[in-house]
Amino acid sequence: MTRAIKALGAVAVVVALVVLGVRALGSHDGAKSAGSSSPRSRATVPSTPADAPTEGMYVVSNVTSDGDVDVETWVRTPKPIAQLRMTTTDPDLLPGSVESLDLVVRTMDGKLVAHRDSVGTNHQTIRLREPATDLYLSYTVDGGMDDATSTVPGRRLARVLAMDVDYEGAAGGLVRRLVTAPGTVLNVACLRPRSGFQATPRACGQAVGDGDWKVDLSGPDRGDRLLAQLEE
Repeated sequence: MTRAIKALGAVAVVVALVVLGVRALGSHDGAKSAGSSSPRSRATVPSTPADAPTEGMYVVSNVTSDGDVDVETWVRTPKPIAQLRMTTTDPDLLPGSVESLDLVVRTMDGKLVAHRDSVGTNHQTIRLREPATDLYLSYTVDGGMDDATSTVPGRRLARVLAMDVDYEGAAGGLVRRLVTAPGTVLNVACLRPRSGFQATPRACGQAVGDGDWKVDLSGPDRGDRLLAQLEE
């Protein structure tokens, strides 16, 4: 074997080892806990609202003036959960038209247990770095506003106000949802996913505070999606 062939063979071995190392470091799938931040990193987490359910979720959707929806969610469960199943569902079934950005999941003492840059219209399983009974989620929905021009000046329709969130044991809890906006939330409608996207939304919840809207969902309605009409 010539010296050149031996040298070429040595280079090939080195390249193969480098490739395998990179693959080992970068390998992941849709079900692993996402993000590169250390699970030991901590941050200040907002206290659980006083009227949050003792079991279930409290979801605050704040529609900003630029059309994004900033979402905060507090989760309480009687037994530790190890993963969340999440998706950002577009009522018009247009793939990629809406997504939730910068999902961060923390325990109530501020420990980071999961992170995703984006959750779109495909279901994702978010595995937590450690099981927990109390969680705080934050993310921003991009593309959730109706692009059609309103027939009434100053009014907007929010079509996607939060992600669908499911976890083991979720069916037994209450989902309390609060919708806020810079102006006034005129009304909110609920839509049952299992009824199909052609189903007629039904009025739900009630006005609270200074222009906000609150909806309580339980039993077969706990997974309902919300639509909100806003007035600036």
